[in-house]
Amino acid sequence: MKQLSFYKGGVDIRKNLLDAADPSSLSLFFVVGLIVGSFLNVCIYRIPRKKSLVSPRSFCPNCNTPIGWYANIPVLSYIFLLGRCRACKAKIPIRYPLVELLTGYVFVHLYYVFIQYRHESPCIFICYIALCCALIISTFVDLELLVIPNEVTFVGIPLALVLSVICPGLHDAQNTLRNFSLTGIYRLDTLIASTIGMLTGGCLIFLCSILGKWVFKKDAMGLGDVKLMGMIGGITGWKLAVSIFFVAPFFGLLMAVPVLLFKKSHLIPYGPFLSLAALVCIVMQDYFIGLVNMYVQLFAVLFSGFHS
Repeated sequence: MKQLSFYKGGVDIRKNLLDAADPSSLSLFFVVGLIVGSFLNVCIYRIPRKKSLVSPRSFCPNCNTPIGWYANIPVLSYIFLLGRCRACKAKIPIRYPLVELLTGYVFVHLYYVFIQYRHESPCIFICYIALCCALIISTFVDLELLVIPNEVTFVGIPLALVLSVICPGLHDAQNTLRNFSLTGIYRLDTLIASTIGMLTGGCLIFLCSILGKWVFKKDAMGLGDVKLMGMIGGITGWKLAVSIFFVAPFFGLLMAVPVLLFKKSHLIPYGPFLSLAALVCIVMQDYFIGLVNMYVQLFAVLFSGFHS
């Protein structure tokens, strides 16, 4: 059986991953990620409340006092202010530095894997960054309000189709397992690949929703999860969409067990687990795509043997 590699080329990741690191570039992208994370915090707060992302400028939700730039420095301001508003001393939710640090980490990790190690096109990196930013917004809104905002998915779904044409390497890049050819017309093939990935991801969650409602006699998943998975599939393609669908429940179990044991409410947001599974499958895509390819070949052999 062919050995499955985590990254391009089947190299030993334990030995070679750190060899590609450039500390100065990684530091720069971490800082950029922190700044973007600060804006994502604005999106997480304002989007579900139907507020403008542009104006007014950042303010304390408790006393409505505008926040100066010196009190709005990612992570550092939270530390210097001891996690409290400078004006009214109300507690600042820990979510703010967490989102900034998480975004910084995602920027560094994706830059490291796709630019420094895999040497892929910057366009690929930008597309995955855009997806992860959308997933971070969706995750923290879902954790707080148990809803995935349409403003994210209704923009993300058509944007995924556009990006598949602008950046066809998303679905067909040399020296990777991301390859799709149906018509022989390069950009048309990648658009088809994005559409198939979108339909695959969305339909898998939709079928689970129907099955869950039939078994438990109530809604098991919302349409927000369906749209979120459709957006993810549009960027990742159908093979990674299938992988994400099967990986997400394992992360879900980590939260489901304590919630079922210690909380009265058994409502568990599923969007965060889809998002985490998406990040894992994206950075380990050769492994998961190779795994899907192996099962497809296995089923093809079994099916052909059954009809012979």
